[in-house]
Amino acid sequence: MLASLLAFAGTSQAAPAQHRDTALVLTVQYSDVEDNAFKATVLTCERGDNHPRRALACATLASAAADLRAMRSDDRACTFIYAPVEVRMFGFWRGEPVDQVHTYPNSCVMLAHTGAVFDF
Repeated sequence: MLASLLAFAGTSQAAPAQHRDTALVLTVQYSDVEDNAFKATVLTCERGDNHPRRALACATLASAAADLRAMRSDDRACTFIYAPVEVRMFGFWRGEPVDQVHTYPNSCVMLAHTGAVFDF
């Protein structure tokens, strides 16, 4: 499955300038506290991609210039349970290469910072 995601990330159809050449592979690796689950999807910001919250994920990325460090918390209350979650985003955002990895202390904190981007 990951191989097909990687192959897809390398192909991009012509699109409006707003979404030009966007093909991001998004992955989430949960810790052993959360059964070591691994999830992945492709986000193109076009109809028909695999991301269930495509429009909101693309708006969130646009507001942070596709920089995970620039994404601010929505101030939801999260527990202090340490169950690290590693997210990775690689591919192309509006024609620019992206390869970022960030670890959050738990899935609640991850969702508070990234919103719909890794909510799949």
